[in-house]
Formats: sequence, structure tokens, C-alpha cells
Amino acid sequence: MSKPQSVTVSAFVDTSASSTTTGLCHGQSGEYELTSLTMVPHGALAESGSAKYVIAVTQGSDTVATSYDTSASGNALEVGVKQSMTVSTTAGSALEFGATDVLKFVITKTGSPDSLKVQIFAAFSKVRV
Repeated sequence: MSKPQSVTVSAFVDTSASSTTTGLCHGQSGEYELTSLTMVPHGALAESGSAKYVIAVTQGSDTVATSYDTSASGNALEVGVKQSMTVSTTAGSALEFGATDVLKFVITKTGSPDSLKVQIFAAFSKVRV
């Protein structure tokens, strides 16, 4: 039986806390590179500079994607409309994840926005055994 060459994992986030951390692991043997991050909202959030969420994406202390700020132009969340997060092109080996390496999403709230309700998908491609 052959090993998968790509894998996608996901987590559902439903929070209104001032700070929340969610982690994902791909669970496959070998090293896999993070290739894309996508969110599918289950609740709407309008763009607002005073009531927002910022989602930072890391492996350990290394940033592996551009932070997603719901107050930025074009970053409002609409139910069922996917939003892409930009994976870093300069993170180097920090983009490579072993079976138990954790891809962390640190979510910080400012003001009093509605709850953040999103399904987050992380896609990985195999880089070595």
C-alpha cells in the first residue's frame, strides 16, 4: 500500500474568547510541507476595526502564514464563502511538519465581535520519507 502524497486536515473553531489557540497535526509518517490554508465560515463577521479577530499561524515560534485580520478590506466572513490564508514563501523548513508537529492557530479578539465560527483546512504535500 502506498503512502499518501498529500493530506488535508481540519478543525472547527467556535469562540468568543479574548484568546484561543487551536492546533492541527497531519499524523502521517514522513515530512509534509504546508501548502495551503483555507477557512469556511459558519457565521458571518463584518469588517470592523474595533470589533475583530486576528488569526496568527505558527509552528513553534516560526510564523508560517500571513495573519488573517477580519477587519482588513476584503476579509469580512460570509457563511459558506471560503477565505484563503497566505502561506509564507520565506518560512523555509518551518513549513515542514512531521507527524506530531503542531500547526498552531492563535486567535486574538479585539472589541466585541460576534463569535468566530470557522472550519479551518490545512493542506500538506509530502516532501520526504
